[in-house]
Amino acid sequence: MRSLRVWFVILLCVCSAAASAQINLEYGEGPGKVGYFNQKNHPGEEEPYPVGPLAFRLDGEHIWVADSIGAKMLKLDRSSKVLAEFAVVASPAECLIEDFALVKDESGATKSLWLIDGINKKLLHFDVAGKQLGEIVNEALAQPFRVETGRTGHVFVADKATQEIILFDNAGKLLTKTNWEWSGFAVAGENDTLFRLFFEKESEKTMLVVQKFGGEIAGEVALELPEHMNPELWWVDEAAEECVITYTPITGFAGKLVVVRVGFDGKVRATGELAPPYVMNRFIDRQADNDVWLGVANFDEAPESSFKLEPVTLP
Repeated sequence: MRSLRVWFVILLCVCSAAASAQINLEYGEGPGKVGYFNQKNHPGEEEPYPVGPLAFRLDGEHIWVADSIGAKMLKLDRSSKVLAEFAVVASPAECLIEDFALVKDESGATKSLWLIDGINKKLLHFDVAGKQLGEIVNEALAQPFRVETGRTGHVFVADKATQEIILFDNAGKLLTKTNWEWSGFAVAGENDTLFRLFFEKESEKTMLVVQKFGGEIAGEVALELPEHMNPELWWVDEAAEECVITYTPITGFAGKLVVVRVGFDGKVRATGELAPPYVMNRFIDRQADNDVWLGVANFDEAPESSFKLEPVTLP
Protein backbone atom coordinates (compact mmCIF):
# COMPACT_ATOMS: atom_id res chain seq x y z
CA MET A 1 0.00 0.00 0.00
CA ARG A 2 2.85 2.36 0.85
CA SER A 3 4.43 1.86 -2.58
CA LEU A 4 1.08 2.64 -4.21
CA ARG A 5 0.91 5.90 -2.26
CA VAL A 6 4.46 6.77 -3.35
CA TRP A 7 3.63 6.13 -7.00
CA PHE A 8 0.44 8.18 -6.67
CA VAL A 9 2.43 11.11 -5.27
CA ILE A 10 5.01 10.81 -8.06
CA LEU A 11 2.28 10.68 -10.71
CA LEU A 12 0.55 13.69 -9.16
CA CYS A 13 3.81 15.66 -9.19
CA VAL A 14 4.47 14.78 -12.84
CA CYS A 15 0.93 15.78 -13.87
CA SER A 16 1.18 19.03 -11.90
CA ALA A 17 4.49 19.88 -13.53
CA ALA A 18 3.04 19.16 -16.97
CA ALA A 19 -0.01 21.30 -16.24
CA SER A 20 2.15 24.25 -15.14
CA ALA A 21 4.35 24.06 -18.24
CA GLN A 22 2.15 26.47 -20.16
CA ILE A 23 1.99 30.20 -20.82
CA ASN A 24 -1.48 31.76 -20.58
CA LEU A 25 -2.41 35.32 -21.58
CA GLU A 26 -5.94 36.66 -21.37
CA TYR A 27 -7.48 38.43 -24.33
CA GLY A 28 -8.44 42.05 -23.82
CA GLU A 29 -6.98 45.50 -23.30
CA GLY A 30 -4.67 46.65 -20.54
CA PRO A 31 -1.47 45.41 -18.91
CA GLY A 32 -0.72 41.72 -19.24
CA LYS A 33 -3.44 41.09 -21.82
CA VAL A 34 -3.30 40.64 -25.59
CA GLY A 35 -5.58 42.12 -28.21
CA TYR A 36 -7.63 40.36 -30.86
CA PHE A 37 -9.60 41.20 -34.00
CA ASN A 38 -12.56 39.06 -35.03
CA GLN A 39 -16.27 39.27 -35.80
CA LYS A 40 -17.10 39.60 -32.10
CA ASN A 41 -15.37 42.93 -31.57
CA HIS A 42 -15.42 44.07 -35.22
CA PRO A 43 -18.74 42.78 -36.65
CA GLY A 44 -19.16 43.27 -40.36
CA GLU A 45 -15.45 43.80 -41.06
CA GLU A 46 -14.29 41.85 -44.09
CA GLU A 47 -10.95 40.59 -42.81
CA PRO A 48 -9.80 37.28 -44.36
CA TYR A 49 -8.99 35.76 -40.97
CA PRO A 50 -9.03 36.70 -37.27
CA VAL A 51 -5.91 38.18 -35.72
CA GLY A 52 -4.26 37.94 -32.31
CA PRO A 53 -0.63 37.52 -31.23
CA LEU A 54 1.14 36.51 -34.44
CA ALA A 55 4.62 35.64 -33.16
CA PHE A 56 6.62 34.62 -30.10
CA ARG A 57 10.27 33.89 -29.33
CA LEU A 58 12.03 31.86 -26.67
CA ASP A 59 14.74 33.80 -24.85
CA GLY A 60 16.58 31.65 -22.32
CA GLU A 61 14.22 31.20 -19.38
CA HIS A 62 11.93 33.90 -20.75
CA ILE A 63 9.48 34.20 -23.63
CA TRP A 64 8.68 37.27 -25.72
CA VAL A 65 5.18 37.60 -27.20
CA ALA A 66 4.05 40.11 -29.82
CA ASP A 67 0.64 41.57 -28.97
CA SER A 68 0.13 42.19 -32.67
CA ILE A 69 -3.23 43.98 -32.39
CA GLY A 70 -2.34 45.86 -29.21
CA ALA A 71 0.98 46.97 -30.78
CA LYS A 72 3.06 46.08 -27.75
CA MET A 73 5.68 43.56 -26.68
CA LEU A 74 5.50 41.38 -23.57
CA LYS A 75 8.30 39.51 -21.85
CA LEU A 76 7.21 36.65 -19.57
CA ASP A 77 8.78 34.03 -17.39
CA ARG A 78 7.66 30.43 -17.79
CA SER A 79 5.00 30.76 -15.13
CA SER A 80 3.15 33.38 -17.24
CA LYS A 81 4.35 36.28 -15.09
CA VAL A 82 4.79 39.43 -17.18
CA LEU A 83 8.26 40.82 -16.49
CA ALA A 84 8.27 43.66 -19.01
CA GLU A 85 5.84 45.28 -21.41
CA PHE A 86 6.19 48.20 -23.78
CA ALA A 87 4.14 49.88 -26.50
CA VAL A 88 5.49 50.06 -30.03
CA VAL A 89 3.38 53.04 -31.11
CA ALA A 90 1.13 55.51 -29.33
CA SER A 91 -2.02 54.31 -31.11
CA PRO A 92 -2.38 50.51 -31.55
CA ALA A 93 -4.62 50.98 -34.60
CA GLU A 94 -1.64 52.41 -36.47
CA CYS A 95 0.50 49.26 -36.27
CA LEU A 96 0.28 45.48 -36.73
CA ILE A 97 3.24 43.45 -35.47
CA GLU A 98 3.65 40.64 -38.03
CA ASP A 99 6.86 39.15 -36.64
CA PHE A 100 9.96 40.04 -34.64
CA ALA A 101 13.52 38.85 -34.05
CA LEU A 102 15.86 39.07 -31.08
CA VAL A 103 19.30 40.64 -31.38
CA LYS A 104 21.91 39.02 -29.12
CA ASP A 105 25.11 40.42 -27.67
CA GLU A 106 28.39 38.50 -27.57
CA SER A 107 27.35 36.68 -24.38
CA GLY A 108 24.09 35.50 -25.95
CA ALA A 109 21.86 37.89 -23.98
CA THR A 110 19.09 39.73 -25.84
CA LYS A 111 19.92 43.40 -26.23
CA SER A 112 17.27 44.56 -28.73
CA LEU A 113 14.42 43.53 -31.01
CA TRP A 114 13.57 44.12 -34.66
CA LEU A 115 9.81 44.18 -35.33
CA ILE A 116 7.79 44.18 -38.55
CA ASP A 117 5.08 46.83 -38.68
CA GLY A 118 2.84 45.30 -41.33
CA ILE A 119 0.49 48.26 -41.69
CA ASN A 120 3.24 50.76 -42.41
CA LYS A 121 5.50 48.29 -44.24
CA LYS A 122 8.59 49.02 -42.19
CA LEU A 123 10.83 47.60 -39.48
CA LEU A 124 11.20 49.06 -36.00
CA HIS A 125 14.20 48.60 -33.71
CA PHE A 126 13.76 48.70 -29.91
CA ASP A 127 15.96 47.95 -26.94
CA VAL A 128 14.59 45.56 -24.31
CA ALA A 129 13.33 48.47 -22.19
CA GLY A 130 11.15 49.76 -25.03
CA LYS A 131 13.31 52.64 -26.28
CA GLN A 132 13.18 52.96 -30.05
CA LEU A 133 16.65 52.73 -31.56
CA GLY A 134 15.80 53.12 -35.22
CA GLU A 135 13.71 51.93 -38.14
CA ILE A 136 14.04 50.65 -41.69
CA VAL A 137 11.82 52.28 -44.29
CA ASN A 138 12.49 51.13 -47.85
CA GLU A 139 10.40 50.91 -51.01
CA ALA A 140 11.53 47.29 -51.39
CA LEU A 141 9.27 46.39 -48.47
CA ALA A 142 5.84 45.70 -49.98
CA GLN A 143 4.47 43.10 -47.52
CA PRO A 144 7.15 42.23 -44.95
CA PHE A 145 6.23 38.98 -43.23
CA ARG A 146 9.18 37.27 -41.50
CA VAL A 147 12.32 38.68 -39.95
CA GLU A 148 15.55 37.12 -38.70
CA THR A 149 18.76 38.61 -37.37
CA GLY A 150 22.17 37.00 -37.45
CA ARG A 151 25.38 37.33 -35.52
CA THR A 152 26.64 40.06 -37.83
CA GLY A 153 23.79 42.36 -36.77
CA HIS A 154 22.22 42.35 -40.23
CA VAL A 155 18.48 41.96 -40.77
CA PHE A 156 16.88 39.43 -43.13
CA VAL A 157 13.26 40.16 -44.13
CA ALA A 158 10.98 37.84 -46.13
CA ASP A 159 8.43 39.77 -48.18
CA LYS A 160 5.26 37.96 -49.31
CA ALA A 161 4.33 40.41 -52.07
CA THR A 162 7.70 40.52 -53.83
CA GLN A 163 8.58 36.91 -52.91
CA GLU A 164 12.05 37.95 -51.85
CA ILE A 165 14.33 37.72 -48.84
CA ILE A 166 15.80 41.19 -48.45
CA LEU A 167 19.01 41.75 -46.53
CA PHE A 168 19.63 45.05 -44.72
CA ASP A 169 22.52 46.13 -42.57
CA ASN A 170 21.66 47.37 -39.08
CA ALA A 171 21.62 50.95 -40.34
CA GLY A 172 18.88 50.11 -42.84
CA LYS A 173 20.95 49.96 -46.02
CA LEU A 174 19.66 47.38 -48.53
CA LEU A 175 22.42 44.92 -49.40
CA THR A 176 20.96 42.01 -51.38
CA LYS A 177 17.73 40.37 -52.50
CA THR A 178 17.09 36.70 -53.19
CA ASN A 179 14.20 34.51 -54.31
CA TRP A 180 11.68 33.32 -51.70
CA GLU A 181 8.62 31.07 -52.06
CA TRP A 182 6.63 31.74 -48.86
CA SER A 183 8.46 28.76 -47.39
CA GLY A 184 10.21 30.01 -44.28
CA PHE A 185 13.96 30.49 -43.95
CA ALA A 186 16.72 30.32 -41.36
CA VAL A 187 19.97 32.14 -40.64
CA ALA A 188 22.80 30.30 -38.92
CA GLY A 189 26.53 30.31 -38.27
CA GLU A 190 29.12 32.94 -37.52
CA ASN A 191 28.83 34.40 -41.02
CA ASP A 192 25.01 34.43 -41.25
CA THR A 193 24.51 31.65 -43.76
CA LEU A 194 21.02 31.75 -45.26
CA PHE A 195 19.03 28.53 -45.59
CA ARG A 196 15.90 28.57 -47.74
CA LEU A 197 13.66 26.24 -49.75
CA PHE A 198 13.15 26.26 -53.51
CA PHE A 199 10.87 24.10 -55.66
CA GLU A 200 12.73 22.88 -58.74
CA LYS A 201 10.19 22.37 -61.53
CA GLU A 202 12.40 20.12 -63.65
CA SER A 203 12.88 17.47 -60.95
CA GLU A 204 9.68 18.35 -59.05
CA LYS A 205 11.76 18.33 -55.86
CA THR A 206 11.91 20.73 -52.94
CA MET A 207 15.51 21.87 -52.66
CA LEU A 208 17.35 23.05 -49.56
CA VAL A 209 19.48 25.98 -50.71
CA VAL A 210 22.50 27.14 -48.70
CA GLN A 211 23.52 30.69 -49.49
CA LYS A 212 26.51 32.67 -48.28
CA PHE A 213 26.12 36.12 -46.80
CA GLY A 214 27.08 37.89 -50.02
CA GLY A 215 24.54 35.94 -52.09
CA GLU A 216 26.76 33.15 -53.47
CA ILE A 217 25.07 29.72 -53.51
CA ALA A 218 27.15 27.38 -51.35
CA GLY A 219 25.08 24.27 -51.98
CA GLU A 220 21.76 22.74 -53.01
CA VAL A 221 20.30 19.38 -52.07
CA ALA A 222 17.06 17.70 -53.10
CA LEU A 223 14.96 16.76 -50.09
CA GLU A 224 13.59 13.22 -50.11
CA LEU A 225 10.07 14.26 -49.11
CA PRO A 226 6.83 12.65 -50.28
CA GLU A 227 4.57 14.68 -52.51
CA HIS A 228 3.42 17.65 -50.43
CA MET A 229 2.22 21.25 -50.34
CA ASN A 230 3.30 24.46 -48.56
CA PRO A 231 6.66 23.41 -47.11
CA GLU A 232 8.07 25.75 -44.46
CA LEU A 233 11.60 25.79 -43.09
CA TRP A 234 11.69 26.76 -39.40
CA TRP A 235 15.29 26.34 -38.28
CA VAL A 236 18.56 24.57 -38.97
CA ASP A 237 20.93 22.84 -36.58
CA GLU A 238 24.40 23.03 -38.05
CA ALA A 239 25.90 20.80 -35.34
CA ALA A 240 23.38 18.05 -36.10
CA GLU A 241 23.48 18.89 -39.82
CA GLU A 242 19.71 18.91 -40.12
CA CYS A 243 16.73 21.20 -40.52
CA VAL A 244 13.11 21.12 -39.35
CA ILE A 245 10.37 21.58 -41.94
CA THR A 246 6.59 21.47 -41.79
CA TYR A 247 4.33 20.83 -44.75
CA THR A 248 0.74 20.08 -45.71
CA PRO A 249 0.07 16.52 -46.92
CA ILE A 250 -0.86 16.22 -50.58
CA THR A 251 -4.32 15.06 -49.42
CA GLY A 252 -4.90 18.54 -47.95
CA PHE A 253 -4.94 20.19 -44.55
CA ALA A 254 -7.05 18.34 -41.96
CA GLY A 255 -6.04 20.15 -38.78
CA LYS A 256 -2.43 18.94 -38.65
CA LEU A 257 0.85 19.58 -40.43
CA VAL A 258 3.54 17.02 -41.05
CA VAL A 259 6.80 17.91 -39.30
CA VAL A 260 10.09 16.36 -40.41
CA ARG A 261 13.73 16.41 -39.46
CA VAL A 262 15.76 16.36 -42.65
CA GLY A 263 19.52 15.96 -42.82
CA PHE A 264 21.71 18.19 -44.92
CA ASP A 265 22.04 15.15 -47.22
CA GLY A 266 18.32 15.44 -48.00
CA LYS A 267 17.30 12.26 -46.16
CA VAL A 268 14.37 12.33 -43.73
CA ARG A 269 15.48 11.35 -40.23
CA ALA A 270 12.15 11.51 -38.41
CA THR A 271 8.50 12.35 -39.14
CA GLY A 272 5.62 13.45 -36.91
CA GLU A 273 2.60 15.76 -36.76
CA LEU A 274 1.61 18.98 -35.04
CA ALA A 275 -1.60 20.99 -34.86
CA PRO A 276 -0.91 24.64 -35.77
CA PRO A 277 -2.93 27.48 -34.23
CA TYR A 278 -5.52 29.46 -36.17
CA VAL A 279 -3.97 31.89 -37.15
CA MET A 280 -0.32 32.73 -36.34
CA ASN A 281 2.75 33.68 -38.33
CA ARG A 282 5.61 32.39 -36.14
CA PHE A 283 3.79 29.69 -34.18
CA ILE A 284 6.74 27.50 -33.16
CA ASP A 285 10.19 28.21 -31.71
CA ARG A 286 13.13 26.17 -30.46
CA GLN A 287 16.18 26.66 -28.25
CA ALA A 288 17.20 22.99 -28.01
CA ASP A 289 15.75 19.59 -28.83
CA ASN A 290 14.14 19.48 -25.39
CA ASP A 291 12.99 23.10 -25.45
CA VAL A 292 10.46 23.56 -28.27
CA TRP A 293 7.23 25.54 -27.80
CA LEU A 294 4.06 25.86 -29.86
CA GLY A 295 1.38 28.53 -30.00
CA VAL A 296 -2.10 27.28 -29.08
CA ALA A 297 -4.87 29.64 -30.17
CA ASN A 298 -8.02 30.13 -32.21
CA PHE A 299 -8.54 33.87 -32.54
CA ASP A 300 -12.09 33.33 -33.78
CA GLU A 301 -12.95 32.23 -30.22
CA ALA A 302 -11.54 35.29 -28.44
CA PRO A 303 -12.22 36.68 -25.89
CA GLU A 304 -13.22 33.23 -24.65
CA SER A 305 -10.37 30.94 -23.67
CA SER A 306 -6.87 32.50 -23.76
CA PHE A 307 -3.73 32.71 -25.83
CA LYS A 308 -1.42 29.85 -24.87
CA LEU A 309 2.09 28.63 -25.46
CA GLU A 310 2.95 25.02 -24.66
CA PRO A 311 6.08 22.88 -24.84
CA VAL A 312 5.97 20.18 -27.49
CA THR A 313 8.11 17.20 -28.40
CA LEU A 314 9.21 16.94 -32.01
CA PRO A 315 10.01 13.60 -33.66
